[in-house]
Amino acid sequence: MDEVELDGVTIREMGQEDLREVALLERQVFSRPWSEESFRDALASPDHCYLAACYGGTLVGYCGLWCSFDTADLCNLAVAEDFRKRNLGGALLRQGLVAVKRRGVERVLLEVRRSNVPAIGLYAKFGFQELGIRPGYYSHPVEDGILMEKSL
Repeated sequence: MDEVELDGVTIREMGQEDLREVALLERQVFSRPWSEESFRDALASPDHCYLAACYGGTLVGYCGLWCSFDTADLCNLAVAEDFRKRNLGGALLRQGLVAVKRRGVERVLLEVRRSNVPAIGLYAKFGFQELGIRPGYYSHPVEDGILMEKSL
């Protein structure tokens, strides 16, 4: 993937050098965060597509998708609080979708907390449609997950 710049933020492939900051941001954003080791394992797989967004040398967002044949799962999408509402989440998602489409992916799936209205709006803007509800899918707190899909 070629680097992309948006208002001084560079989006590029995630590397091992990003893992400490990714895990830190993950803990700030999610109630059940992935560990640094989980991200290390993800990067070791040839089936991953992980992108990092950096501003002035600091990681401010990331996006991760796992590919399996013609389907990808959006596993992670996070933006630092100070960089929200700047279209950075959309830029990360757009670049992730482009990258997996190049790999032959035809559809992308994701789960999102029912209460995460901003994320649901972002996904709908990109053409994701609700497939169903996964009762009690999330914990800390327990909440239903909305399963969404987009055809590429």
